[in-house]
Amino acid sequence: MRVLRPLVLPVLLLLLLLAAPPAPAEEAAERLGDFQAVIETAKRRVYPALVFVKPVQEDLSEGESRRVEVLGSGVIFTPDGYVVTNHHVAEKAREIRCVLGDRRQVDAEVVGLDKVTDLAVLKLDVPEGEVLPHATFGDGNLVEEGQFVLALGSPYGFERSLSLGIVSNARRHLDSAQHPYNNWIQTDAAINPGNSGGPLVNTRGEVIGINTLALRQANSLGFAIPVDVVKRVVKRLLEDGRVQRSRHGLTLRALVDYSQNTIFEGKEGVIVDDVAAASPAQAAGFRKGDRILQVDGQPVRGRYMEDLPEIRWLLADLASQTSVPVTLKRGGETLVLELVPEQDDDLDDEGLECDRWDATFQRITLQETPELHFWHPAAGIYVLGVSYPGNAASSGLRPQDVVLRVDGEEVGTLEDMKKIYERVLEEEREKKHVLFEVLRRGYRQFVALDYGPDYDQEKK
Repeated sequence: MRVLRPLVLPVLLLLLLLAAPPAPAEEAAERLGDFQAVIETAKRRVYPALVFVKPVQEDLSEGESRRVEVLGSGVIFTPDGYVVTNHHVAEKAREIRCVLGDRRQVDAEVVGLDKVTDLAVLKLDVPEGEVLPHATFGDGNLVEEGQFVLALGSPYGFERSLSLGIVSNARRHLDSAQHPYNNWIQTDAAINPGNSGGPLVNTRGEVIGINTLALRQANSLGFAIPVDVVKRVVKRLLEDGRVQRSRHGLTLRALVDYSQNTIFEGKEGVIVDDVAAASPAQAAGFRKGDRILQVDGQPVRGRYMEDLPEIRWLLADLASQTSVPVTLKRGGETLVLELVPEQDDDLDDEGLECDRWDATFQRITLQETPELHFWHPAAGIYVLGVSYPGNAASSGLRPQDVVLRVDGEEVGTLEDMKKIYERVLEEEREKKHVLFEVLRRGYRQFVALDYGPDYDQEKK
């Protein structure tokens, strides 16, 4: 049998291509029409449930209470008017108005907030018994790179906008202390300010994510919270109004961390990168470098950074004040430590305004103020803002000062500060001075705050 030489094959292929009839324009148009129909179907299933969210938030960052209207988006997910949106859209809201698909504007109230996942649930104020158009949640396990998606929302206040893109990465890890429980869906569909809280939708018309983040100095880089996280958090917010978590004090690192050029031995487990002082983990005897293999009998797989959020969920869901066995590897030895997690009370704080002092105060947390937490790891509060002109500013009190004592009394909580403030004002002192002891970048200082001038009255 004669074998064709390699040079002959390209010639035969070219002849076959030339002989093949060209694809008719009608067929190409039909394929384009089919794709347009898919997009239209997906839009029709979710678009009516899109909500333009307009909260009025209280801002204390300038040392006094100010009302600021922000713009965001949301999506109705139940027929009786429950809406999922972002925490940063709904936080500190004094009132919320929502524009529905039929152009009605209705009030809404906050049902629950979860800062660390950046999710919130609202309830629309609609007549009892009214059935609203609502979207359905998809299956996060079916989300893959290359799939077409629609990002819906109100970018820059341009309500009811829609953009088309693809899933660029279905399981993107962003190394952020603010959102330790999230991986992200990365998409090139346009996500801009105002899109926050809007749905990311697949071609079946299902919500597969909540649009949340975008890199302002980059094109086509947007991020949505995956639907499996959304469903988990929404369920708990509807039941309890918050997500209950336990605190353990462990900071974790993946076995393979290319960003830090570190690769640890083994294929199972996760590395203890740090142990917080005075934490349940420290009390249990954990050390930096331990490799955790099991938690309460459940295997731990933290080979890559994308695996860390699920391990954090596992630890956060442990029952507080209950001893849990944790199996780990330390050197060549296998140990079992008993971890007793504590209830995490890291709730959303509204902050405190002391208007006669012309200052506002907020609680120190590891997530929001890591530098202050480093200087003062115990419970405490700090100066959030001082108004200009104002008594705090003219007396030398500065934003980011950690408050240790006021008028000789130790201050550990916002409630402590509120009681001292009210008592000082009630005393009607002849000399209107109050002494602050603060921690400023690690150094203790005393500030005598003169609250004699009434700047609020002068402004009027």
